[in-house]
Formats: sequence, C-alpha cells, structure tokens
Amino acid sequence: MSAAESPHSDRTAPILDWLATDLTPDADLELAALVRHLDELARPEISRNQFHRCLDLLHARALAISRLHRIRLAAATLPLTVSLHRGATRLVSALGKIAAGYDEVLAEVRHRLVRTMRRNPETISAKALEILGEQLTIAHLAGNSAPFEFWLRAHSFFQGSRSENPNDARPGSIPESTMRAYKYLLAFSAAQPEGLTGPEINWLSDYLAANAKSTSVRHSAPGEGGLGWLWIDPDQDTPPISINRREPPDVEGLVYFTAEELARRTTALIEQLESDGPEPANLPTGLPRTETATLLRRVREYWASPPHREHSRRRNQYAVSVCSGLDTIWKMLREPGTARQNRFASEWMVVNESPTGYAIMQVTGTASNLTPGIAIAIRRSDDDPWTLCIVRWIRTETPEQIELGLQVIANTAKPVSVGFRNAEQARPMRPALVLPPIAALGRQQAILAPAGTYSARRFMLVSDTQRLYIAQGRLLSLDIQTPAVELFQYEIDPYPL
Repeated sequence: MSAAESPHSDRTAPILDWLATDLTPDADLELAALVRHLDELARPEISRNQFHRCLDLLHARALAISRLHRIRLAAATLPLTVSLHRGATRLVSALGKIAAGYDEVLAEVRHRLVRTMRRNPETISAKALEILGEQLTIAHLAGNSAPFEFWLRAHSFFQGSRSENPNDARPGSIPESTMRAYKYLLAFSAAQPEGLTGPEINWLSDYLAANAKSTSVRHSAPGEGGLGWLWIDPDQDTPPISINRREPPDVEGLVYFTAEELARRTTALIEQLESDGPEPANLPTGLPRTETATLLRRVREYWASPPHREHSRRRNQYAVSVCSGLDTIWKMLREPGTARQNRFASEWMVVNESPTGYAIMQVTGTASNLTPGIAIAIRRSDDDPWTLCIVRWIRTETPEQIELGLQVIANTAKPVSVGFRNAEQARPMRPALVLPPIAALGRQQAILAPAGTYSARRFMLVSDTQRLYIAQGRLLSLDIQTPAVELFQYEIDPYPL
C-alpha cells in the first residue's frame, strides 16, 4: 500500500471485518449492515483503491442477502406488509448504490485508462448488470416497476463494456459475460413479470439465469415478419418494446432483441413436463410440475409473439364496486339482493378503460391476498350486472396504493359447481362460474374454475340457485390458465356416459 493511502488504511476495516463473517439467516439484520457499510464506503476518506476492493466484495454479499429476501417476498401476497415493503425498498436502493459504484469505476477506467485483470470494462459491466438484474427482480417481487433511470443505466453498461472502443457496441463485440447479464434483463422484462406471482418470478429468474443466453441481440433491424422482435433505444429510460406494439423510431443506434429461440426450447421443456416421463433435469425448484408447465406456456407466448394492444385506453375517473377472488365472487352471486352482495365488495376507482379491460386503483378498504391471475368482479352501480375480469398485473408503489390491470372475460356470470370425471381418483365438486358465449370472439359457453379443476374431457355441472339443474359437459378447449383460475369452453354432452 502506498504512503498516500496509509492514513486511511483502517477506514474500511469494519466493512472488511463484516464481509469476512458468514451470512446469517436474519435477512433484516444483514440488510441493515449492508446499507450501513455502503454509506461508510461513500465517505470521502475512503481511497479509490479501497473503494474498488470493497465494491466487488459487497457485490457478492448483496446478492446473497437478496436471496434471503427473495424467499420472504415470494411467500407474501400483495400488497406487502409495511415491514416487508420497507425492507424491499431498502434492498432495491442498496443494489442501486452498488450499480452506481460500478458506474463510477467504469468512468475512471475509461478516462484514466487504469486497467487490471478486474478493473476492465468487460468485468465491471457484467457485475453491474448482474446487480441490476437482481434489483429488477426484487422490485417486481415487491409489486413495483423498475426504478427511475434503471434502463438508462442498464443500456449504458451494455454499450460501455468494450475496453478498446466504448462506442463500438455491436453485439458481436460485446463480451459474453456482459451479453448474458443484459439478455437476462431483456428476457425477464419481455416475460411481463408484473403479471406473475412471487413464486413464479423467483422460478423464472433462476431459469433465465441459465437459459437467457438462448436469446438474440443485434443492431440490424429484422426483416419482414419480425413481429417476434423487440427494439431498444439506449438513449431512453425504457424497457424493450415489441415491434408488434409500436414501430421503432427512425433513429440510429437502436438495439433489437428476440426470445424466439428461447420460446422454441421452452416448448420442448413443456412437452417433457406434461408427459408421464421423469421430470427434466437441472430445473429450478419452488414450483410443482404442473404449475411450472403453466408458467412456461404463458411466458412462451410473450417471448414468441409479444402481445399488442388492440384498443387504446381512455383515461377516466369513476367509482366501481369490486369483489375479488373466485370463491368470494361465487358466494356473492349466490346471495339475493344488492345489500347482501355489497357485503363482499369494496370501492375502487377506474383510472382508464378500453373495450377489453380496465386499470383500477383502490379507494377504500384494505385489499389483501391479491395476486396476478385471480378473478375480479366489478360494477359501476347496483343496477348493473357484475363484469368478470382476470387480474393481468399489479402495481403497488406503497402498501396503501394499489393499481390493478384487468382483462374482461364476461359481462355476466352464473354460479355453479363442477366436477371432472377422472377414473384414476375421486375429485370433489368445486365452485365455478358459467360465462355466456361471446360471438365476436367466436367463444362458446365457458366456465371459470379454480386452477387445477380440469383433469379430463367430461365433467358434471350442477346449478342450484333457482332450480336444481344437473348436466354432463364436454370440454372443447382450455383457453386461459393462471396460478389461480382456468377458463375453458364447453358444450353440454347429449350422450352422457
């Protein structure tokens, strides 16, 4: 160590002593120590060499601490409790400080040309993008979106990973470690994690850490039929945008991304999961086999053919009554009279709408047990029928402010019970909702049932709200599957077994 550094030689001793200890299972205690030591590292007395050395060590410790918090966040429902939300916010901020530290180091390396084995743009950018990947994952587990200027920082690290010429960001010239970390961010964002549950986000994160390399990044625009591609403007604080949704602007320097190859590989994996053979090797843990297949089917569609908005959203502001959860909706629809039905509802505000969906924000009451994929019933007045929707995404910047994105699936529903005829095991009758046909969509009568209800082609349907009605139905197609519900079209079987 040089004489210039000796007066400050003990400034980082508390940080290094903590980093030398084993990780404890107390996630809050570990996070508090991380935040404290990051603040200490920002003090002007810390030399640049000490800063660089501690930053890499804090990188590894921060990722380990984040894994502790992931377990708790994945097990929680939205909105988070105040303590969980506070912890997630502090962790996102701490990870952002580490990324900002790498930004400082990268700037020093560029301008001072001080390069060593570990202080080079390739290594710095890869580590920074890895931290940003964890930051984005934690943000979505907490029901938030990417932090302010997150994507600008990510694009900057990707573009600046070249040691010889930082302005040369052709994908072929980007180091593999940097490319892999950047592809994780793009594939994770393209999977629309705001519509996934906590366990699904955790599983997908681990899956993409090993498989995002199967995606493609390039600077040249795709040709005709490139609707599976997304474009990125590195000068904008925005995630990848589907060409199917919005044409790229006529500017230089755009980056193009597709996960079509990953979607094809995912198809083979789904077939293995749905077969009677052994479970595929080297898959992340945390989800049962059937739920894993359901998740992969959904994200595969986003990767293969990113969705586009068919109808523009109109801003609005009016109150609606909301009843959440299939079981609660089923009980509510069986209650005669408006006063009894309103016992199950809370008041929300519509903030924008289209013919196929709504965005609503909570006004009164305390929402709980909200997860993407659950059923929601809404109506504007007591004289209106209940409109059935599925929650497509949840945003909760604070525990008190919750916003839901809803997809309309029917304008009325009838409560029934259904039971599938499976010779292998007895299955109980389960509450479900019969939805009317929608001619414009070519949809016949459909049933919305709890996830896991479907197990065979034929099922029994029982309605007892006004008069007893029993019939055998035959499933035609399984149209929607989420962790909470499944929607399938059916017809009454004229020749019951």
